[in-house]
Amino acid sequence: MIQSGWQQSSEARKVFRMNTRKSEDRSRPARVLSVTSGKGGVGKTHTTVNLGLALVKLGKRVLLLDADIGLANINIMLGFKPASTLLEVVRGGLDIEDVIVHHASGLDIIPATSGVTDMTNLSEEERITLVGAFDNLANKYDFMLVDTGAGIGTNVLYFNEAAEQILVVVDPEPTSITDAYALIKVLSTQCAVKEFDIVVNRAPVGSDGREIFAKLAAATDRFLPVRLSFLGAIADDESVSQAVRRQTPFLELYPSTRASRDISRLAKKVAESPGSRTPKGGVQFFFRALLEQ
Repeated sequence: MIQSGWQQSSEARKVFRMNTRKSEDRSRPARVLSVTSGKGGVGKTHTTVNLGLALVKLGKRVLLLDADIGLANINIMLGFKPASTLLEVVRGGLDIEDVIVHHASGLDIIPATSGVTDMTNLSEEERITLVGAFDNLANKYDFMLVDTGAGIGTNVLYFNEAAEQILVVVDPEPTSITDAYALIKVLSTQCAVKEFDIVVNRAPVGSDGREIFAKLAAATDRFLPVRLSFLGAIADDESVSQAVRRQTPFLELYPSTRASRDISRLAKKVAESPGSRTPKGGVQFFFRALLEQ
């Protein structure tokens, strides 16, 4: 079922263009953050969406790219179907704004489609067209959040390597920690990524998540030349499960719960930080890096 709030309404397009004009003078291009995990089921997509909404509530312009190829988790989570794909931008002559799904809250989404994975097979002319389309978006957003797949597959490495900052989501399960370590190891040894921000999801009652972070950091400190930073934790909260069943972000449904307060603190920390990796040109660099890999 398609929720009306996620439909491509003319009013949403009007708001998008008005906000775009206001933001065109920004000197710094959008910061690109990937949100990733070593295994599925740790709440990565819910963290991505709710973090994006929390940033919007702080007055930030946010573009969310669903890069979980084949699963389209954000589409499923929010109950909408995309009208077009990135591939149609380069081969069908569509404008990039025709692909973006606009939400009334201000969160914009580029849905997961085969068009993303097909970017690796574009002609030189098509690559130039696509990079140009995203060049036009670069200064219209403060952040682009990339929801990657889970694990250490090619697409996961592909999107994480190009991002300016990487957020790794873990939960208290031992397999989540070991799989997160495996992901960090591969990104550090194969892609030369040395800095990671850790988000602990489903932190037990009475815990701030630091002991879970400490377990992961102990392993990386011993065996890998990387630096982990503890970004924060999201409480284990029943409201999250209820929001999942209703296909709505928990921050919108239950703004006063522990999980919502936690995600709001995370967003404030992200908004106030300069980023953990050297800025590489924001959205323009991100897509150039993807197409050159």
